[in-house]
Amino acid sequence: MTGTDDGQVLAARLRMLKERSGASFEQLSRQSGVSRSSLHRYCSGTKVPASYGPVHAFAKACGATGEELRELHRLWALADAGRPTPEVHEDAEETGEAPRPRRRVKVAVAATVVAAVAGVSAVALMRTGEGQEPPSIVESRPGTVPTAVVRVHNVEGDCKSKAERVPACSMGLARDPRRKYAAGNVVDHRVWHGDVLRSDCILYDGDRVEDEMGVGTTRWFRVLLDDVPGGHAWLPAVRTQDHPNLPTCR
Repeated sequence: MTGTDDGQVLAARLRMLKERSGASFEQLSRQSGVSRSSLHRYCSGTKVPASYGPVHAFAKACGATGEELRELHRLWALADAGRPTPEVHEDAEETGEAPRPRRRVKVAVAATVVAAVAGVSAVALMRTGEGQEPPSIVESRPGTVPTAVVRVHNVEGDCKSKAERVPACSMGLARDPRRKYAAGNVVDHRVWHGDVLRSDCILYDGDRVEDEMGVGTTRWFRVLLDDVPGGHAWLPAVRTQDHPNLPTCR
């Protein structure tokens, strides 16, 4: 058992949604992309999802309303906070990295206000469409280290299809990739699906982060920006589908 009242409240709400939908665990697994066994554990209260993503996907498959989704996010956050110890996530897809105990994080984090600083090389942030050339190593300016283009990818279908840059679909960039990826550890610069950033290196042992579908990684791209302290921030690798050949961050 999860051992927390909040976890049981979350499980009860998930069971209600399933019963109302009339769908089987097998059907909901296919629609949500979350394994049948995981859905069964979440609904029985034996396990609290390691990220909100599986809860959101399951609820959407059950036909939850926007208000119900917001309430579920609140319930999940309470249950997640009451977890006694860190755990190794069981539902993430294979990433090719060794499993490690992970700190619980939410990919969608609130923006924090930071003082803008000048004096670093400006890097363009662009919107791109389909059919673009794959990322390649380029020179940011003469005499500087090579950089590669990485496109921001959001797995949320609604956010991928929106042409406007609505705040709810924005994503934060971390200040320190080895600290917990939370509101207090993001820069003020926000990114959206399809945005293009320039990266000069990859960190392989950062904080483990999962997207809304439960795919996780400890890899982070250092991206160059001219409007944040230090001239760079960090993009979790689950937020791009690009795999440029870059050196390891030192």
